[in-house]
Amino acid sequence: MKKQQEVTEKTRQRFVDAFWSLAEEKAIPKISVSELAKRAGYNRSTFYEYFLDIDDLVSYIEKRLLEEVQQTIVRTLPQMETPDSLIQSNLFQTIFAAMNEKIYLLLGPNGDPAFPSKIKTELMPAVVSQLPVSINLPNIDYLISFVNSAAFGLVQYWNEQGKNIPPEEISTMMQNLVLHGLAAYLEPAADHSALRPAVSP
Repeated sequence: MKKQQEVTEKTRQRFVDAFWSLAEEKAIPKISVSELAKRAGYNRSTFYEYFLDIDDLVSYIEKRLLEEVQQTIVRTLPQMETPDSLIQSNLFQTIFAAMNEKIYLLLGPNGDPAFPSKIKTELMPAVVSQLPVSINLPNIDYLISFVNSAAFGLVQYWNEQGKNIPPEEISTMMQNLVLHGLAAYLEPAADHSALRPAVSP
């Protein structure tokens, strides 16, 4: 029984490895079962013993990746009670450290268009649970949506730009945007009183 399980896992992993190999060469939606099975060294019928289709394989891969990041967040970080504890915790640097090139590939222009939505559904609740807010906060889904858009939109753009900024700087920027919004980067408002029209008595 154990031997059969090992063979099953090995076969499944070969399909996963073949997928990543192809994903580096072409857009994920253009990968076919035939070429993936050939790259893995099996025939189409063997592929269908493990996955329904390419989308099913992609979902399997993405779920595993997000679970790894989620476990890292929960395992390495305590529950944060204040904004200061969030800053001291390096939450966003921990997220960056847990993410690997495969996640960036899925977020890229040739990746899975549905992946950002899966991040929001499966990963962001774990991230928000580490923030100094109550998960029972009214409209918490809007907070999750904001953090997801701000954090992973920034990650996606950073990856598209060839990671031309150190990850520590990106994680600090992400933290500032989540905690303070654009106000963290806006210059103090200048005194424009001289430009205001005079008010008639």
